[in-house]
Amino acid sequence: MSAHLPSAPLAWLGEGAERLRTIAEISSTVDLERRVADFRTLRTTAGPSVVDALDAVEDPLLGARVLVLTNDDGQSVALAEPSTEGRLAAALARHGEAHVGTYLEAPFGLDVVRARAAAANVPLSRVATGPFGRSVLVLPGTLTGQHLILVERPAVPSPP
Repeated sequence: MSAHLPSAPLAWLGEGAERLRTIAEISSTVDLERRVADFRTLRTTAGPSVVDALDAVEDPLLGARVLVLTNDDGQSVALAEPSTEGRLAAALARHGEAHVGTYLEAPFGLDVVRARAAAANVPLSRVATGPFGRSVLVLPGTLTGQHLILVERPAVPSPP
């Protein structure tokens, strides 16, 4: 698990919580193109160009456009710029550009995640499709972060 990841809010997952894998840390920004350019300058190898910011994917759970970049250590960073007056905009207003959450690979399907959350009285958002596929936001957190988004593992295709 990530150093930013609080373990207590996910104990309701029961068995499987220890298998959570960080997909990407979420970093908020007011200017996606500038942050992409900054990211490229910090890299020792050729990084993404500024036009890559056009490839950002909408994440309705955060109310943001998200662009996933990989740093030199092979870790993914999800740069997120508000597209609505939603959670990400609130986090930016409160904390400025900062780490605001984590995308985590759920240890099992979202149906199981939702059932376990309901049994533990843990509120979740509706299922939405974001930069990593189908996902849910764990809602006991504050409106301004740290946001925990559980992403459904993609189905493994059967061999022909």
